[in-house]
Amino acid sequence: MANAFDVADYILVKQGAISAMKLQKLIYYSQAWSLVWDDEPLFNNKIEAWANGPVVRDLYEKHRGKPGRMRRPQGGASIKR
Repeated sequence: MANAFDVADYILVKQGAISAMKLQKLIYYSQAWSLVWDDEPLFNNKIEAWANGPVVRDLYEKHRGKPGRMRRPQGGASIKR
């Protein structure tokens, strides 16, 4: 099973640089659609309800304090956990 970091990598490859908030929301929607279509979660990371929308805390902690748009690391490396 994938985790939220794998899903974030995939989204960043397909979309390019996006805001952290948009990435969090796309991860949330990916999980929701996986539950609807496949009857199983896409990843096991917990999604929390925050004031500005859904957040995977593990991913938030990794990118906290880094302003600007989220980008996939250079050289095809994945987001580190």
